[in-house]
Amino acid sequence: MYIVDATFYDMNATFKQPIVTPKVRLERRKALIFELKTNEGESYFGECNAFETDWYAPTTIADVEADIRAWLDDIYSKNFYTYEEALKLADRLDTADARHTVVMAFYTMFHELEDVTVDYGATVSGLTQETLNTLEKTQPQRIKLKWTPHVLEDVQRLQSLAHQPSIALDANESLSEADIATALKLKDQHILYIEEPFKTLNAEELGEINQAMPIAIDEKATDLDRIKAIVCNYPISVVVVKPFRLGGIDRAMDILKWLSENNIHTVIGGMYEYGLSRYFTALLAQYASLPSDITPSGYYYNTDVVPNSGCLENGQLKFSKPSVDTQVLENAR
Repeated sequence: MYIVDATFYDMNATFKQPIVTPKVRLERRKALIFELKTNEGESYFGECNAFETDWYAPTTIADVEADIRAWLDDIYSKNFYTYEEALKLADRLDTADARHTVVMAFYTMFHELEDVTVDYGATVSGLTQETLNTLEKTQPQRIKLKWTPHVLEDVQRLQSLAHQPSIALDANESLSEADIATALKLKDQHILYIEEPFKTLNAEELGEINQAMPIAIDEKATDLDRIKAIVCNYPISVVVVKPFRLGGIDRAMDILKWLSENNIHTVIGGMYEYGLSRYFTALLAQYASLPSDITPSGYYYNTDVVPNSGCLENGQLKFSKPSVDTQVLENAR
C-alpha cells in the first residue's frame, strides 16, 4: 500500500459562546482537516489541533500544512504494510502537530475503531447563567474552570450545583506571586488540581500553591524526557497529556504508561476539538486516571465535521467510529 493523493480542508465553526482565557478570546475555531488517499481507493482523515496564530503554541495551521505537503512529496509511492512502518514514515515530519495529524489517519488505517465510553469532563471560561444551566443539565463529573479575578466566586457557584462535580482550575501560566494568596484561600475546597499556575517553574512558588491543591503541568509537557525532569524536580501530581503536542497517539500511549508506573495522575487534554479529534481524545482517556477534557456533541458548535460525536448518557460520553462529513468542510485544496 502507498499514498497517492491528499486533500486539505478547513473547518471553521462559530463557538456557541466565545472562549475567553487569560491569553485570548476566540469567536470561531478554524481547524485543518487532512484526507489521506491510498492506492487501494480508501480515504483516511486527520484533524489538526493547531490554531491560526501562535497565541497558544509556536506551530500554526499554516506550519502544519506546509510540513505535511513537504512530507507528502517525500513519501508518495513508498510502500508500507503495517502500522509500525507507517509510523516510521510519520517520523519524517518536522512538527509534532503535523505528525499527530498524520498518525490519526494512519491509526484509522490499521485499527478497528471501536465504541468508547468515558467520563464527561467539561471546561468553562467564565460562568454565565446560561453556562450554569448547561452544566446543571448535562452534569459533568469534572468541571475545569479557567482562572479569572472572580475565581473564588466562580468556585462557590460551581459547588452549588446539585450534582457536586469535581473542580479543577486552569491558569494557563498566568498567575503572579500576588495570586498565591488567592489560591491559598481555596485550600479547603477540595480542588482536584490546578493546571500551569506559572509561566516559569519555581520550586518555592509551586510549593506554596501545592499547600492548597495538587499541581498539573500542561503546556510544559512537551515530551517524555521533559516530563520526567519536571515531575522529578518539582511538586507535580498531574500531567495533562495532549497527543497533538507530543506528536501522536502512539507517543501519548508511551507517556501514559510511564506516568502510571510512576504514580503520576493523568488527564488527556483537548483543544476545542471537532468530533474526529474528540474520538481519539476519548480513546486515550480510557487510560487516564482522572476525567479528561472531553465534551459532548454540540457543546461548543452547532456544526461538526463528525455529527453526533460523543453522545451524553448519564454523565458519560459514548463515541462510535467517526465518520467525516465532507459537506461541512471548506476550501478543499
